[in-house]
Amino acid sequence: MEEAHTFIKRYKDDAENQNSATICCQVFEKIAREGRKFGLGLVLSSQRPSELSPTVLSQCNSYLLHRISNDRDQELVHKLVPDNLRGLLRDLPSLPSRHAILLGWASELPVLVQMNALPAHHRPKSDDPDFWMVWSGQDLDGNTVERNVDWKVIANDWQQMQPSEDGQDEDSEL
Repeated sequence: MEEAHTFIKRYKDDAENQNSATICCQVFEKIAREGRKFGLGLVLSSQRPSELSPTVLSQCNSYLLHRISNDRDQELVHKLVPDNLRGLLRDLPSLPSRHAILLGWASELPVLVQMNALPAHHRPKSDDPDFWMVWSGQDLDGNTVERNVDWKVIANDWQQMQPSEDGQDEDSEL
């Protein structure tokens, strides 16, 4: 289940709280608790583990941990792993793209793994920006590239200001 935190969201356990999100979460909690005896498994993917149901997380036996930088999410992950493995998790905020730490029943020892690279035409357009190349004015091949950036237009766009016909901004205050 991709983006599991939207379906298996932590909720307050009270009788009045029976909205559709809570009912959905309770169904997946039951699958996580009892599904194995019926041959069901559950694979969850979430960038926000701190928002997941603690009941479902307690049933997980293997973890594939990619880069996690949010403090609350890191805290939760530290609670999920044994004390002797917590040192491995200090690198979570700085893991490179396509790298993860595999631990739990799926691996006898924690392992740093690298995901296979997809062909270029299948890759999402979500690579981390290479700030050094942008700042130094280089392209991917190391060639110098002239950057013409109209910072005034960008600032106006961020501030949702429209230039007037005489070229002056309608709203001169920031």
